[in-house]
Amino acid sequence: MTTIVFVAPKSAWRRALATETRAAADAGHRVRLVAEEGPAWEETPLDPRVEVVWTGATAVRAPEPAAVALLLNRFPLGLLRRAARGPLRGPAKRAAARWKSAVLAPLTRRRWPETKALREAHRLAAVTAALADGDFDWIVLHEPQAVELGVHWLPALLEARPELLTTFSFEPRAEAPSGR
Repeated sequence: MTTIVFVAPKSAWRRALATETRAAADAGHRVRLVAEEGPAWEETPLDPRVEVVWTGATAVRAPEPAAVALLLNRFPLGLLRRAARGPLRGPAKRAAARWKSAVLAPLTRRRWPETKALREAHRLAAVTAALADGDFDWIVLHEPQAVELGVHWLPALLEARPELLTTFSFEPRAEAPSGR
């Protein structure tokens, strides 16, 4: 039985991924998936025969300094939330919305490049760890992001295992006749 590993670090094409993993399992292969977990997976459930390793990169965020979190986020919004319980509901909610867009949104945007870098490093580590055992015969780099991520580990893997099959999508292959 051939073991196929689908690498989809951002899980961008969920429906195609669910269809291809199901087709690979139906063809008699052992299927493993390295993907990013998210709420959209509820809409496109995976086949129960697929072994899934979630990368968890979307949970990674650049840290916010404690003083900033307290003085610019929790304290003002807590005060406005408290004011919204009384007769100042409308003005307090509008003030909270303006505070979020004028103060908190720029802070989040400033941290975004650092968050992206941390997530990419986490994805790379998660995919590398999932492929570390080498217990597979075929790698499907299912997304362009998988190809970009594969630049770091794929050349060394292909050099070490030249018989390893690497494709961009799963396609059933006809077995070669034994006389050849």
